[in-house]
Formats: sequence, structure tokens, C-alpha cells
Amino acid sequence: MNIQRKLSRIGIEKIEELDKKDVNYLAHYMANCMTRTFHVLDDSYNEILAKLLNCKMYYARINENLSKVNYVYEDDCIYIDENVNIFEPNEQLFHELIHYLQVLKKNNGKIKQIGLCDFGDFSVNGLGLNEALVQYMSANLMNNGKQNVTIFGLELKTVSPDSYPVLTNLMEQLIYLLGEDQIVLASINIKNDFDDLFYNTFEEKGNLIIKSFDKILDLKNKLLEVKEGTSKKESVEAIEASIKSIYLDTQKVLMTKYFDKMVTMLTTIEEVDFYSEKFLNYDKILGLVENNRAEVLDYYEEYKEKIMVKFDKQLMKISKNKGKNTLSTYNNRVGRMLKKIISRFDTNN
Repeated sequence: MNIQRKLSRIGIEKIEELDKKDVNYLAHYMANCMTRTFHVLDDSYNEILAKLLNCKMYYARINENLSKVNYVYEDDCIYIDENVNIFEPNEQLFHELIHYLQVLKKNNGKIKQIGLCDFGDFSVNGLGLNEALVQYMSANLMNNGKQNVTIFGLELKTVSPDSYPVLTNLMEQLIYLLGEDQIVLASINIKNDFDDLFYNTFEEKGNLIIKSFDKILDLKNKLLEVKEGTSKKESVEAIEASIKSIYLDTQKVLMTKYFDKMVTMLTTIEEVDFYSEKFLNYDKILGLVENNRAEVLDYYEEYKEKIMVKFDKQLMKISKNKGKNTLSTYNNRVGRMLKKIISRFDTNN
């Protein structure tokens, strides 16, 4: 597609290219923010800076229904609304600059990958997962603290209450489970082990999780079309109910698959302590159902009974393997674990 026709179609009118000194400012500012916020990127500072310095950026008149900053991958340029002050922290600008950093092309110039999103010959996979990660990173670059948000009949805590809160909350749960470093490295195509970590952990559920992120993003876009009157195929209520259902199912899969997998891999008493505590803290980040919080919390409590039995059995197995002299240690650990459970039960009630 002709790029001018593409820009016109989506509502972007190019005005002028940013001055080189302004691009230089943004490149240094962004590289500094990224490495200061995500220390795992420290060694990649020069690589990030060099790529940003080569980014083509333009001021533009942008349709009011469109984001005020847009990365257009067809011409590999960023378009910034003429009214945006580039010298003030801007979440949308952070978001699109990360997208620019993410692009990986084939030898023929076609896009192979944008962060966690793979561009196949016939399909795009991982768009929702990548969008969630980029928004998580952008919100953290703004130093946003976690806030409560109620949306689609859900009560969530997230660093991004105003943009993709459902996806970002799920990303925060994924990061809580797997850690932040490998996925941040994967976000801009730096050598990492995230794919192996993700699929080794979630196994056959891995593709289901990725597709769930994609479905939520698709439904959110459909919701915008319905609200703007450009589509009447589904009602607002039906779309919101679908988002809520997929979110709750994905949340369950993340939690249960992770801890069911991890408990069988523990080989020391200290590991059992660490992962049982990690599970007991998981309820703090769970999304809840508005006006029916028990729907999630009851499921969590039921699963807690099962997983704690598994932790206990694994602890007994480890203790037996270490010999009789660890029996008292085992009893003490079980006692402490039970106290934790009782304490949290009393707090929740």
C-alpha cells in the first residue's frame, strides 16, 4: 500500500520531520529511562541508543480517535501529534518507541517479528501478549504505581489502569510467576531464554495462554468499533462478558499450571518454603469479579487446599531422601506452613 494513502486512511497527516537535535534528545532520554527502569538492559544501552538515533520521527495532525503517537511499521516511522510536548514524559510515546525497537526484519525486508509477536506467512501470533508487555513496560517507564480499576465486571490491580488494564494485569501475573528479566530482554529481541522458560513451564497450555491474550485484544478492538458505531455484529454486553470469561479462565490456567508444575521440581526444603510462600501471596494480584469476589476467592481457597497437600508431600519426600535427621526439620516446616495458611485464612475473613 502507498504510505501516503495508508496514513490518510488511518487519519494521519504528516507535517514535518523532527529536528535532529530533538530526535537526539528523545533517543538519549528513552535509552536512559529503559536502562534505569529495567536494569537487565544495562548492557544493551548502546544498542538501544544507536537504533533510536536512526528513528525517523514526524510531527503530524492525527485524528482525534487515534492515539496521539503512532509507530507505522510500513515505513518504520513514528508520527507524533503536533500538540504533544516531546519534552515531557509521555506514556504513548514510550509505547511506540518500544514498538520501534522491537521490529526484526527478514532479509527481504518483510517483518519477521515485533517483540513477542511472530509474523508468519499466513497468520500473526502473540499480538496480545506483546501489547500487554509493551504497555507494562511503558507504564513502568512512567513510574506508575499499581492502582485499582473496575472494568468489564472485574476488579483489578495494575500499573496501567487507563490502557489495556486487563491484558496488563495478566502480564503482571505472568511476570510474577516467571520473573521480569527474560521477558524484557525478549521484548526487544535481545538474546534470552524466555521462549524456553515459558513453554517448559506452561507446556501444552502455552499456546492457549498466548491465544487468550490475542482474543482479549481482538475483543477490545471489536468493543471500540461497536461503541464508535462502525460495527453492530455484537452487543457491548456480549463482548464485555467474553473478555471477562477469557480473563478469568486465563488467570486460572496461569496459576494452576505454574504451581502444579513447580511443586514437582522442588529438591530442597528452602525451595518448598519459597514457592509455598509465593503461592500464598498470589491472592494479592488476582483479579476478582465485581459484586461477587467469592467467585475467584473460593476457587483460590479450594486450589490452595490441593496445592498445599502437594507441597507437604514434596517436603516429606525431600526429608526422607535426606535421612532421618531431617524429620524434626520437616515437622517444624509443616507447622510453620500451617500457621501461614491459618493466618491468611483469618485475614481474608
